[in-house]
Amino acid sequence: MFAKMPAWVKIALLALVVIAIGVGIYFLFTKVSPTVGWIVLGVLIAAIAIVAITTVPPLLKLYRFQKYFKQHEKELSMLPGLLQSGHQQDAVARFEGVMKNAPADNAYLFYMRAFFLQSVGKLPEAMSAANKALALVSRDPFLPMILQQSGGQFGQPTTVEGFKQQLEELRSNIEPRLNQMRDRRVKAVAKRKKKSRE
Repeated sequence: MFAKMPAWVKIALLALVVIAIGVGIYFLFTKVSPTVGWIVLGVLIAAIAIVAITTVPPLLKLYRFQKYFKQHEKELSMLPGLLQSGHQQDAVARFEGVMKNAPADNAYLFYMRAFFLQSVGKLPEAMSAANKALALVSRDPFLPMILQQSGGQFGQPTTVEGFKQQLEELRSNIEPRLNQMRDRRVKAVAKRKKKSRE
């Protein structure tokens, strides 16, 4: 919540907190009204607690995501080379190994999964990951920061709009191929049923 706010709003909130602390301390340590001072400080502490509760967990989540991918950056950078040299099974095994313990509910993570699975021909899984990434875009406050840090490599987007556009293009490329797979499956099942009746 706090991370999504514009800079001027953050500065205004910080100024209000400083003013509130000043007013609270003034009332607390002068004989004017210590009760008002305690009330102001109590309200201020409650407000700081609410901001901390809503801001700290997402920041920790972002930190864990960045730390995790820093640790596995080398492995992930090897995947395109493995795919190009025909070692598809090895690439899939390495990718799934990295992703197994990766932080969940991250739009960029599902974006990576969608593009990788599509490149190895796992179309239903790729479509599912692309849909999940698109669903998470509006709920991931740190996506713009991640795109600025990680984007730009291998034609990856650096903006949220570019991110959505690439996912939509991926989905529109996968959908006809998925439909063909489904049609072939339906025809194969119908053919087997027909043979079993004869």
